[in-house]
Amino acid sequence: MRISVTEFLKIRKELRSHRDIRKLPYPRGMLHSILQQKKVDSVKKKYHKFAERIPEIVEYWEREKKFPSWLTLPPVMKIRLLMKGMGFSAKSINKALRSPEEVLNDEKIAEQIRRAVLSDYVYSPIAAKLQRARGELGEKAVRHELTKAGIEFLTEKDLKGRFSKTPDFYFEEPLRFTGMEIRWIESKAMFGDPRSHDLYWRKQYSKYYDMFGKGLVVYWLGCVDGIEVSDGSEFKNRYRKSLLDMLLYLTDSKDESYAERLNAKFIEVDEENEILAAERVVEAYAEGRIMAFTYKKNEVARILKNMGFDVVVI
Repeated sequence: MRISVTEFLKIRKELRSHRDIRKLPYPRGMLHSILQQKKVDSVKKKYHKFAERIPEIVEYWEREKKFPSWLTLPPVMKIRLLMKGMGFSAKSINKALRSPEEVLNDEKIAEQIRRAVLSDYVYSPIAAKLQRARGELGEKAVRHELTKAGIEFLTEKDLKGRFSKTPDFYFEEPLRFTGMEIRWIESKAMFGDPRSHDLYWRKQYSKYYDMFGKGLVVYWLGCVDGIEVSDGSEFKNRYRKSLLDMLLYLTDSKDESYAERLNAKFIEVDEENEILAAERVVEAYAEGRIMAFTYKKNEVARILKNMGFDVVVI
């Protein structure tokens, strides 16, 4: 989906949290990506200022057992600054975000971590898994269409060691696509806004262009008008659809016929821990539309909704 820069800026301004997503008439995946990028941009602007005040953050926590109101960062980033100030290593902090009770004796901090992990749709471990799953979905969408058309290609893995910079897909012979000849495709499971596109052009795309010639960048979650890229609309398959609608089904029934009727892949998630169960579901999302069996369907649904998914509980 392509939108004007003016429309993009209006959407970006109106999106303040994932709760705003359902208020706007655009694909969920597109809105979620714009919101995430907005949050990341905000953190980049002010993180260093808060990092300079780590001693104050620790002092305030030890006195009040909560974060100061001026610390306006996403939940997981607040935890990282606090634990860094308390002397924890990056490795220990990462472990605490998965299993706080194994790292901390302080139940107050452990509870803050649990809340942060369940609510932070940008920096939590579950959010990171979502980003990876999206990336896999985008690459599968390209691979599916190329394979269906009988087009030979090399992947980034195939090219490892041959070139200093490697796109996701490379063609030994030029490929005719939408009226132009291309030698490579780069898949981006994000919204292509002017700033992000310019950054990636300097870091990646221009290098590919210099090495291989013309190529195609696909922004699966939409882009602004005026940049020469694909918005993914040429690839009409189930992977793209899943990227855009972020729809998941959860059930406590092992009747797979539900999944068949909904054209979804059925998986069983036997994790007793709802956070680990949610992570398993997100990992499976890399396959496209899924229906997940879990004994903790309501708890898992709550977590996944916090991450931005449209969840249907059956």
